[in-house]
Amino acid sequence: MSSLEYSLFRAKFIRPQQSTLFGSDITSKEAFLEALSSRPSAELRKNHIWHIGNLRYFNDHTGYFAVGRTKKATIEKFNEITGDFVEEDQEESPYTHCVFDAQAGFMGIAKKQSLASTTKGIASRIEQLFANTTVVAENSLSVEIRPIPDPEGFIRALHSAYRVYRFTASFRGPNPFDADEHFQKPLSVYLSSANGEKGKAQINGDDLNRDVLESVTRSTAATGNDASARVAKTDTQKPITINLKGDPIKKRYHEEEHVPEVVLSDLTNLYRRVRHD
Repeated sequence: MSSLEYSLFRAKFIRPQQSTLFGSDITSKEAFLEALSSRPSAELRKNHIWHIGNLRYFNDHTGYFAVGRTKKATIEKFNEITGDFVEEDQEESPYTHCVFDAQAGFMGIAKKQSLASTTKGIASRIEQLFANTTVVAENSLSVEIRPIPDPEGFIRALHSAYRVYRFTASFRGPNPFDADEHFQKPLSVYLSSANGEKGKAQINGDDLNRDVLESVTRSTAATGNDASARVAKTDTQKPITINLKGDPIKKRYHEEEHVPEVVLSDLTNLYRRVRHD
């Protein structure tokens, strides 16, 4: 039985600090839902037209959609009537499954090799499709779909270290409602006010507070950002750098048996584990 692997991504619709003259005061959730409901299509590569379709809602802010592309392909066939080999032009339309929560601002994307070698590649195409929608253009929004990495190994390394000398984390535009109060929220406001796109902040000390660093790490992971720390594992070891970076959190299912509502419930639990343990 073939398997289906979903990966967890953060989806953000970022509004500029100075809104356009005629732009409405739209929320990230509203932009997410409106972009999806327009079922965008776009030629993102020559002769490769990507589409969002099969949209259905579980409630007013969660649901399922399919994303894929069409391209023309020439196939060789044998014509039984004429007894000749012939070539025919046909369209291929491979697609994959996605679930979403527009309120929390995340989505799960199923891997599909015929679309892209990684789910990050598919996420990039979804980001481009959303960027081509009317709601994004009219409100001067920018769209980001970034992987949510598993922070547990990084957090364990922080807590087990003899000393933590330095902590660095990246941040981007206005973050989701559950971003931490220490770092992501204030810095994203600062970034937006300065019309910036992304930034990094670093703190140094003889031994940084692990509980505060864990809180910032979880928020950093949940918002699709990166972090690193300079630590000494023992009192005799030279400091080394550890990183929170990499592939998104994954969950595997049997393809013939997977139920999108169950997938979303599972990914919601994984997201909550990342954010709140």
